[in-house]
Amino acid sequence: MKVYRFVTDDDFKDLTFLNKEDVRLFSTFTGQKITLDWNEEVFGISEDKLDRGKLLDFDSRCYGATFIVKKKFEKLFIEEFSDIIETFPIKIKGISEEYIYINLTNVVTAINFDGLDMQESLAMLRGENIRFNLEKIENETLFRDAKITSKYFCTQNFKDFIEKNRINGLKFKEIGTAT
Repeated sequence: MKVYRFVTDDDFKDLTFLNKEDVRLFSTFTGQKITLDWNEEVFGISEDKLDRGKLLDFDSRCYGATFIVKKKFEKLFIEEFSDIIETFPIKIKGISEEYIYINLTNVVTAINFDGLDMQESLAMLRGENIRFNLEKIENETLFRDAKITSKYFCTQNFKDFIEKNRINGLKFKEIGTAT
């Protein structure tokens, strides 16, 4: 079984945090339910020279464990993943369309570190051949790993869901297999 990490599609403009404290805040979201007071306007559009000429009309963006989609897709995500996600409204400075932040609460012991020392584990994670435990993820679509909670991982089912619903702004990078 192939396992993917979804990443931002470079054809579209990138997001940036408006406030440095929000960078730290979002890094604390590691799969737990979010119970803090929610601030909707945390993102802006990156205006650096690497973003010149890129498209602005994206449906979704992702970097690390920060995953947003247009609000018009919220019902689809809730119908499909209500037991493993929670959604929060997000506003992007300079864009009138509404978005949602998707907090993934599905954390499983997915990556197989058996028989690897620290150096081998780090080398595996840096590469694109991460070993996943099939018995832990064979029924999963979208998940975080218990040790690597800052990344969202998915299987072909999630990739198919995104493609079927024509949600742009993401790319899928094969990063390992489950055996």
